[in-house]
Amino acid sequence: MLCAQGIEFNHGNWVEIKAQAKKENKLIFLDFYTVWCAPCKKMAMEVFPLPEAGAFFNKHFINVKVDAEKGEGIVLAKTYGPSGYPTLIFTDAEGKQLYRTTGAETAQELIKHGKVALNPQEDYECLKDKYDKNELGKEELFRYLIIIKAKGNASAVTEVFDRYFGLANTASKQAFEMMKEYVSSSNSSAFKYLQERRTEFYHLAGKKEVDDFIKKILLKELSAQFFYYDKHEPFDRYLAAKVALKAQVSLSEKEELQIDKSYYSQAKDEDNYMKVADKLVKKYSYNNDEELSMIIGESYRIKKEQNLQQFKKWAEMAVAIKDNSLNYLGLAMIYDRLNDKNNSLKYIDLSIASSKRDDDGKVGHIEQFKQQILQKP
Repeated sequence: MLCAQGIEFNHGNWVEIKAQAKKENKLIFLDFYTVWCAPCKKMAMEVFPLPEAGAFFNKHFINVKVDAEKGEGIVLAKTYGPSGYPTLIFTDAEGKQLYRTTGAETAQELIKHGKVALNPQEDYECLKDKYDKNELGKEELFRYLIIIKAKGNASAVTEVFDRYFGLANTASKQAFEMMKEYVSSSNSSAFKYLQERRTEFYHLAGKKEVDDFIKKILLKELSAQFFYYDKHEPFDRYLAAKVALKAQVSLSEKEELQIDKSYYSQAKDEDNYMKVADKLVKKYSYNNDEELSMIIGESYRIKKEQNLQQFKKWAEMAVAIKDNSLNYLGLAMIYDRLNDKNNSLKYIDLSIASSKRDDDGKVGHIEQFKQQILQKP
């Protein structure tokens, strides 16, 4: 630990640091450095020990020095991707990045960055104005990207990332890791860059990693394309879209069954949905409660009683694999659809008990569903 008058750095592991931040209701400040970085040494010797820096940072943050090339620092550097050294990163108590910048030459500059991290809305308004005028440099663009992602607008995130990526436009493992975090559309210029240089990225990040990411984006878009499917449209349109997808990526039988299931669900084609779901369960999902739960969650679309009885069997399989609140809730929902109020309430109560046992935070939602059932005749 440095002299108490300056910034005090926590030397615990990352799990302990996040726990302390949560306990003290503070953000986390990470100083990413390397032993060979001269500006890092300058900050460590001339900025961090100053009383004014310590007074501000010790009050508001759990402070951590991270050697990006040693121990746990290697993992953290991979997670947060420092763009150079030093890189200063501010996160919440869960480790979600809120703000970042490069080093600060004075205590006043460092405190200014800390204040922005504490009040990101003020920084957002300033950065948005500069973004609209196309006046942001690379580091400011990245800060703006982080803020936009926190606001949850996926299309805006991709747009901002494309502008950020355009300043570098180079193939690297770090660029690929950033694409995985910030790109959600095949229309992204960064995604197209990845596709055009797929072989190059294979060598940098691994063939399976790259192919899986490309497949994830394209599969999601195929499902979204038919989300508002009009059942009067020709089935050929879906088949043509699937053929186009298979020309770009290889699909396993399981993946093809999953997208067919999604299609038939949106098309409200119950008979074909049941055929595909049954095959999927028998061949692949029979021992995976999460995959069974994904199928069971679509029971609200099912009309025929014999099909609901099949859903009940799948829900019982999920409970047998894992007796958690979600699986009990799925079984309760099926009994509710079958108008079996007593069994529905029985499994709702088991769901509530499991939620309390596992402390999974779902009790309130489950109890709301129970009230809905109790109000039924």
